[in-house]
Amino acid sequence: MLLVLAPSKTQQFNKREYSAHTIPALIDKAHYLVDRICLLSRDELSQLMKTSEKLTSATQDKFHSFHTPFTLENAKQALFTFQGDSYKAISADEYSDEDLVHAQQHLRILSGLYGILRPLDLMQPYRLEMSSRFTTENFTTLYQFWGSLITGIINETLNTLTDKTLVNLASVEYAKVIDKKELAGRWIDITFRQRHKGQYKTIPIHSKRARGLMVDFMITNRIDKAEDLLSFALDGYLYNKEVSTAENWHFYKG
Repeated sequence: MLLVLAPSKTQQFNKREYSAHTIPALIDKAHYLVDRICLLSRDELSQLMKTSEKLTSATQDKFHSFHTPFTLENAKQALFTFQGDSYKAISADEYSDEDLVHAQQHLRILSGLYGILRPLDLMQPYRLEMSSRFTTENFTTLYQFWGSLITGIINETLNTLTDKTLVNLASVEYAKVIDKKELAGRWIDITFRQRHKGQYKTIPIHSKRARGLMVDFMITNRIDKAEDLLSFALDGYLYNKEVSTAENWHFYKG
């Protein structure tokens, strides 16, 4: 079983110090994107990113500071770096060596710049949404640029696992980069709903946290079979069998 999660815009590089690390599988492709982005003017970058002048300047600085090879002096592990709503629910700073080994085997993070990251892959700061309309020599979107490459790496990983199931905890924006038709295994979407004014709805900020909680649950309980996720019951969530299907598991809270 492999869980996939979206990245976060919020990144912090002074978190946990940990010596074990790996290098992103598609680092050469990331370097190619950085080189092309560095050719953009500040106005062009602002239009691409849809960012303010201040944020555009900071983003431009990040891309121009990008350099390889990655080391622990100039980069940090992905799982310790992303700090968005999902990642705040993942207790990465407290993980044991065994927890991190399990995470490395069963969790992948999708990325507009790096394509796909393992938890211990080193990364440098960036801002690049998967949905950005960034044109390369042969592709008009990042979905086209990354799609077959990411799907291929996921398939290679699934082929090493006993349970060849991809559990999707990523947002729609990121999950659609994976070619489901070419997936070498089963695909399961996870939907979280919260009770609000007498109805169950998906409230994004709460669902993001729930995704992180499920990742944490998987890692700390050493779960490697998708069906074992059905016992997830953190923060008041429970599996709703009545509305779930074989391809979409629903967890309700409240």
